[in-house]
Amino acid sequence: MRRARRIPASCSVLVFVLACGLERDWAAWQAVPMTEPGMDTSSTTEGSTGGSTEAASSDSTGTAGSGSGTESGTSGGTTTTGPAATTGTVSEGSTGPGAVCGDGVVEGEEECDDPGQTACFGCVWDRLVFVTSKSDHGGDFAGQADMDYYCNHLAAVAGLLMNSQPRFKAWVSTTTQSAGERMYHSPGRYVLRNGLVFAQSWDALVGGQILNPLNVDENSETKNASVWTDTRPDGSAMPGNHCEDWTSPDFTLMAYWGNSAAMDGSWTLYTGDATNPIDCLSTAALYCFESP
Repeated sequence: MRRARRIPASCSVLVFVLACGLERDWAAWQAVPMTEPGMDTSSTTEGSTGGSTEAASSDSTGTAGSGSGTESGTSGGTTTTGPAATTGTVSEGSTGPGAVCGDGVVEGEEECDDPGQTACFGCVWDRLVFVTSKSDHGGDFAGQADMDYYCNHLAAVAGLLMNSQPRFKAWVSTTTQSAGERMYHSPGRYVLRNGLVFAQSWDALVGGQILNPLNVDENSETKNASVWTDTRPDGSAMPGNHCEDWTSPDFTLMAYWGNSAAMDGSWTLYTGDATNPIDCLSTAALYCFESP
């Protein structure tokens, strides 16, 4: 078995300045609040949450979505399309009573209200989700916070962060907190890096209504991999010590994993022929969810 590789303590000149700044400021990073989705307007590409998603990966094709708009993604570079809001009508659900989605005014429970913003769908920001491009890490992270840092480090290298402000959390459970308890329960869509929709909302996600596999990494590349989760499809924690809460590579300890290529509950808790759980000396990727 390969031992886990740590994030380097020093920054190579070939690594983006943004990512290096994130590495140098680990202590300060933990005290920085999550940024509001959609506030990053510095990116030159469109289609992601916060205005930073690139065009669809050539490895991913498909059509997804239902409800108030049509979402599609193809290998030709088409990202999520469809009406971002229903103009001139009184919205229901996430926008609150009396709020008019599409009038350009953020009010009630609306998070955004600009039909021209791709990441604003139904007046709720899309949340970006991805599987990490690295799948060589064992169970010996420095705990759950370090797993969040790992997500944000890779996001920074991919250009998904602004001013080194973290906005992603790892989909993992511990002995004190399940993945479902630590994630933001968005009424809006969870969208892949290539623009395809993973799930229409939190309720759809934990209800098993998966529209596309979560096999797109932070670089918009297809990544079919085993993923550390220790989490059931409804977001609750699996029993066990979770590699001593993700601090141990002991081969006598076990943790559960998911399959990023799956479109059923196996995305977070694999139930096929392969062994599950596996020992904490094994290596796997992580899922990263934008929050709040």
